[in-house]
Amino acid sequence: MTYFLGKISQYLAKFQKIQPAYSALLGWLLISLVGLSACGQPANQSNVSTPISPPESDLSETELSQPESPTPNSAETQSPDRTESRVQRRVQVFFPIARSQDPTNVKSVWRTSSSQGVAQFAIAQLLAGPTSSEKQQGLATVPSLTGESNCGQDFTISINNGVAQLQFCRNMIHDGIADSVRTTTAIEKTLKQFSTVSHVIILDKNGNCLGDESGDNLCLGKGSTPVKLTPLSQIAINGFGPVNIGMTVDQASQAAGFDLIPVSSNPNPVCSYYKPTQLSEGLNANFMVRNGRIARIDIQDSRPTTVSGARVGDTENQVKSLYGERLQVNPLPNSEQGHFLTFVPQSQRDQNLRLKFATDGTKVTQIIIGKRPEVDYIEGCLDIVPGGV
Repeated sequence: MTYFLGKISQYLAKFQKIQPAYSALLGWLLISLVGLSACGQPANQSNVSTPISPPESDLSETELSQPESPTPNSAETQSPDRTESRVQRRVQVFFPIARSQDPTNVKSVWRTSSSQGVAQFAIAQLLAGPTSSEKQQGLATVPSLTGESNCGQDFTISINNGVAQLQFCRNMIHDGIADSVRTTTAIEKTLKQFSTVSHVIILDKNGNCLGDESGDNLCLGKGSTPVKLTPLSQIAINGFGPVNIGMTVDQASQAAGFDLIPVSSNPNPVCSYYKPTQLSEGLNANFMVRNGRIARIDIQDSRPTTVSGARVGDTENQVKSLYGERLQVNPLPNSEQGHFLTFVPQSQRDQNLRLKFATDGTKVTQIIIGKRPEVDYIEGCLDIVPGGV
C-alpha cells in the first residue's frame, strides 16, 4: 500500500500544471487510498509504514488457527467422578441383622466402587459399618479392628483358584461364638457374591483361623486343601454343607476337606456310622453309611443352621414358626414329652427325603436329614433287619 501511495504522489507532482479537474480527481484518489490504508490498520497500530514480513507457510497458519488448550481450572478440569464413571461397579455388602437370634441372618446393601479391587472395597465397606439410615433399618456392625497394624493397613486379601483368603492386620475381638458367626457369615456372603470366589478363609492378625478356639487352624484344611465342611455349614434336606446324601465315603471326604472314618473298628458293610477325623473341631455329627453311601446325617451341634434358620437348641415354637404347616408333629418313641418335628418337602425331586427335629418336648436336641427309610430309623443301623440290604 505504501508503494502505491508513493507512485500516486509522484504522478500528482508531474501533473501540477494540468487542468484543475484532473488535479482534483487525482487528489480525491489519493485521499481515498490513504483512508483505505488507515482502515486496514489495527486501532493501536500507528500509520507509520513498516517493512513487510515474509508470508508464513501454510503449516504455520494451520497451527496458529487452532484454539489454544484451555488453562486447567476448577470449572473446566474434568472431575474425578467423570473420569472414573466408566469403571464404576455396584457391589453388595452383607451386614448382620441387629436383633436377630440367628447369627447367620444377614442383609445386603449396595455400594458403588470406582476401584478395580472390588473385593477389597466390599470388605472395607463392611468394616466401615452401615450408614445411619441402614442402622435404623436394623443392620448391625461387625466388631471393629483395634490396635496397631502389622502390615500397614487393616487387612490383606488374595483370591486364587476360587479361594479368597482374608487376613486381618489388626486385632478383632469377638464377644462369644455367636458374634464370631455373625462376622464370618457377613464376610463369606460379601465375598462369595463374586464369581471368582467359591470358598473363604478368614485369618486373624497372627495368621490363625478367625474364631477357631481349637488352636488347630481347621479353616486351612489338610495341607493346602481348605476345609469345606465346618460347624458353620448349612443344613439342607439333601445334605450338610458340601456333603450330600447319596455320596460315597470317598466323595464325602473329598467334599468335606477331611476324611470320614468309621466310628467302630469293624464297620458293618451293610450299615455303619462314620465321623469326621478332625474331632478337635467340635463338629458333633455322625454320618450313616449304608451299602457304601451316605443315607443319613445326625447333627447334635448347635452351630450349623438349616436353610430356614433352625438349629439345635431352638424351641419347638421357634421351629414351628419357621416351617408352619409343613411340619408333621409326632411323639418321640421312648419319651413321654419329646417329639419328632418332620419337614416334608413338596417337590417331586425331594419326595423321598426328610428333615427331622428331635426334641425333648421343649427344645431341639438333634437334627436328622436323609432318605427314607433310613431317616425314620429310631435306633439307626440297629433297626436294619439282619441280612437286609
